[in-house]
Amino acid sequence: MVSKTPELDIYGLTDEGLVREHNEDYISWAPESGLVILADGMGGHNAGEVASELAVTSICEALNEVLSPEIKDSCGMDFKEVVHEAVVYANDEINQHAKEHPECSGMGTTIVMALFHNNSVILASVGDSRIYRFRKGELKQVTIDHSLVQEMVDNGYMSEEEALNSNNRNLITRALGIAEDVKVDVTEHETEKNDIYLLCSDGLSDMIDDELIFSTLVKSRQDLKRASEDLVELAKAHGGHDNVSVILVACK
Repeated sequence: MVSKTPELDIYGLTDEGLVREHNEDYISWAPESGLVILADGMGGHNAGEVASELAVTSICEALNEVLSPEIKDSCGMDFKEVVHEAVVYANDEINQHAKEHPECSGMGTTIVMALFHNNSVILASVGDSRIYRFRKGELKQVTIDHSLVQEMVDNGYMSEEEALNSNNRNLITRALGIAEDVKVDVTEHETEKNDIYLLCSDGLSDMIDDELIFSTLVKSRQDLKRASEDLVELAKAHGGHDNVSVILVACK
């Protein structure tokens, strides 16, 4: 069976926000291979931006050969396993870099990524950056936050409303680069024509709620550039306390 990369429209944007002195987010996409990645770095002495860039470049490096037409078109490829191994490789590379550069000790990064092929998309996530899907007038978060607050909600110790107002929203329970081993959520979903996937850092989702994200996509879903710019500006208008990054992917 031949694996076909679907036709995609992609636009992404990253911004320092209004408080941070530099941007530790890193985004990348390759329409020809159907690969989209967003990372939100953390760590002192600008090491967060090292971790996020290293995560993205490592994943691209790991997938580069696999996603070549000659290999990708071969039968029997387990795309979920390929994506999982690429994220694990990125974790190894960040850990190794920190060992070799003491000034980067303690750095880490979230990651969300999407690999589109045929009529499917493989989603991977570590941390609290998010992926949403906008389909037929409905917005749905299709990744799970790896955060202390989300765990408390899942275990019944906190309501969704309390979680929205919690001071601990930014305490994450998973990230690349903070341990030798990393647990990666990898899922596969069928895509439909006119689907829009939104990858974002918590600089967006912490500043504006899902209802505002939804209304922005309803208004500007035919213009991904405008929708991306509107989302970033809304995050800044609501405080802009963090770097904010978005990537929008429309399935044609």
